[in-house]
Amino acid sequence: MTRQHTPNICDFCGKSISSEMEYSVQINQKKGGKGKFIKAENKADMCQDCFLFVCKNGYKPNWKTLIKNDQTGVWEEQDQQETLDENTGLLS
Repeated sequence: MTRQHTPNICDFCGKSISSEMEYSVQINQKKGGKGKFIKAENKADMCQDCFLFVCKNGYKPNWKTLIKNDQTGVWEEQDQQETLDENTGLLS
C-alpha cells in the first residue's frame, strides 16, 4: 500500500505549498558576537508567493546551479548565472 503524500507547509504564511516551485531557507542570527556564528540546524520551507513577496521587497537571489558528477559523486558548480523571472519566480 502506498503512503499518501502530505504537502509541505510554508513556514512564513502557514499555507500548504501546492505549486511545483518550493524554496528552502537557511536561517542565521546576525548578532552572535565576535568569533561566534549561530545558525538554525533545520531549514524553513517557503512557498512561491512568499518568495516573490521577499524579492519584491528588495532581495535579489544570486543563483548558483550545482550538478552532481556521476563518476565522483561530487557536486560541481555550473558556469552560467541564471536569473529569476519576476513574474513567475522561475529561473531562466
